[in-house]
Amino acid sequence: MSHFKVDWEVFPLKLKEVFTISRGSKSQVPNVFLSLTKDGFTGYGEAGPNTRYNETPEKVEEYFDSLPGDFFDEIEHAEEITEKLEGLNLSSIQSAKCAIEMAWLDWWAKSQDQPLWRLWRIDSPTGPVTSYTIGLDTPERMQKKIQEAGQYPVYKIKLGTDRDREIIQAIREVTDKPLRVDANEGWVTLDQAKREIEFLATQNVELIEQPMPADEFELMKKLKQWSPLPLAADESFRGNEDLREIEEAFHVINIKLMKIGSLVKARQVLKEARSLGMEVMIGCMIESSLANAAGTLLALEADYADLDGHLLIGNDPFSGLTVLESGEIELSEKPGFGVSK
Repeated sequence: MSHFKVDWEVFPLKLKEVFTISRGSKSQVPNVFLSLTKDGFTGYGEAGPNTRYNETPEKVEEYFDSLPGDFFDEIEHAEEITEKLEGLNLSSIQSAKCAIEMAWLDWWAKSQDQPLWRLWRIDSPTGPVTSYTIGLDTPERMQKKIQEAGQYPVYKIKLGTDRDREIIQAIREVTDKPLRVDANEGWVTLDQAKREIEFLATQNVELIEQPMPADEFELMKKLKQWSPLPLAADESFRGNEDLREIEEAFHVINIKLMKIGSLVKARQVLKEARSLGMEVMIGCMIESSLANAAGTLLALEADYADLDGHLLIGNDPFSGLTVLESGEIELSEKPGFGVSK
């Protein structure tokens, strides 16, 4: 029996503009791309390690290097991958696990000559409207970014500063489109969070992501009871938390593949969240069209999409993921995730 040929490379994704959130700025992001080749088909996976979760490209490479040469042999279902990885007893690098499963799924669907969304028995390749992120900057620069991104129907605005109202007021001078706000844990007291949300509730804001630090869970429970706007868990939700507890503090969970480490698990969590009456957003880090296509596969069954990482970079190594004029994100009919290198 032939073995899979396994390769990977670190590829710096270069942002079109410096990207700033409340925790810092970046101009490029070194993601790690994995390829699996066998029987004439190549599947691709992407790891987007984030230092917020103590992950680096070097740790991802070490994880890949620790895989036995026959790791992918005799795998018949993606569900088996997580079990095999757990059996290796390696340090948990979620973005690496995600890339491994992603590459196998892409290879498997290509070997079946089918798009993954069809193999997963999803009716349509068209998902919800994706937001387009406007990173922190001066109010004037954020106005310009909005105007340059005039084709998108919903904007995600990074906040969590001492000038949040000034930023929103400036944005409202140039657009009346719906906004989603991401404070990235930037509001540190309950009173501050309430003041900001009270203002944002008058500004055509759809929801607010992670208003307070993840370790302020008890305060978040109080904030949810009061909030006139839906609150979404991002840093507060990595993937293994008890959703019944998360539901006490948030209306929405933001599932990110690089945090949860598995499309299969993400889909299970999505269904569980829905059963608890929560809404689900599928989000992303700074990623290429490959990882965002994997996210789109999940978003086909979700309420919100925030899958614009590939739109923020200038050197996307993959193509084939479409954002329609309506803002809806759409997978192709091509096999696998439907993107090409």
